[in-house]
Amino acid sequence: MSKEDNMILFRVEDNVGIITLNRPDKLNAVSWELAEELSQLLLSLRYNDDVRTILLHGAGRAFCAGGDVDFISGDSDRPMPGTSDASRPIPRSQRKTPGGPFFEVVRQLIQVDKPVIAAIHGAAVGAGLAYSLACDRRFGDTTTKMAAIFTKIGVAPDCGMSYFLPKVVGLSNALMMVETAQIFKAEQCAELGLLDELVEEGKAYEEALAYAKSLAGRASVAVDMARRLIHMSAQGATLEEILDYEGIAGVVVASSNDAREGTTAFLEKRKPEYKGN
Repeated sequence: MSKEDNMILFRVEDNVGIITLNRPDKLNAVSWELAEELSQLLLSLRYNDDVRTILLHGAGRAFCAGGDVDFISGDSDRPMPGTSDASRPIPRSQRKTPGGPFFEVVRQLIQVDKPVIAAIHGAAVGAGLAYSLACDRRFGDTTTKMAAIFTKIGVAPDCGMSYFLPKVVGLSNALMMVETAQIFKAEQCAELGLLDELVEEGKAYEEALAYAKSLAGRASVAVDMARRLIHMSAQGATLEEILDYEGIAGVVVASSNDAREGTTAFLEKRKPEYKGN
């Protein structure tokens, strides 16, 4: 199978890095190659100071229909541990981490160290749902449908679903979602907390971009460090660890140009002009 071109589109607008999943004929299902490209892009964006926030969305009729079934079934050129013929050679690195770049995308969505906003329309299921849950905020429109669909096709949750889902919807709802693989419509998604903002059809991208731009205009060193602290807490840091890290982070942020601008603007009773450094 030849490598697809332009599986990921990327551009920068007003310090927002806009990532478009671009396999519309496959409802943006995640192939091994797409996951590799996306994880590498996210890694590079961590060190791109021109990008202060990130927007993730899908081309065509869906956000992301999950993992590419050709790969999951073991029928693609790249073997899948557990489903491919046992005689097929599997790279050593993949045997140790069967999810490979599929899982690395989740790591990089957190480790990119900048706010990531999801603009969701149509299907966001399986890995697509997992990726959206790893984002800071999710905007969906009335066409949105979400599901932890794994058990429907006889596989277990992956891509961080087991970690993020109970934190977003609570333990009981998370168990219900993974056990039944039920598909939820937009209003139900909002009620469960899967969507933070529910907007009119066709407006998710517009509203998510406006929100991302508003964050990009803030004191980004402070925003990024605040985000890091919240993720540390969510990942199980103790109160003492958080207090220590808040102290260190406070000193780091206070030395930024934006901190000086922010405090000066407050004293002068004017709107601050942040430069992102």
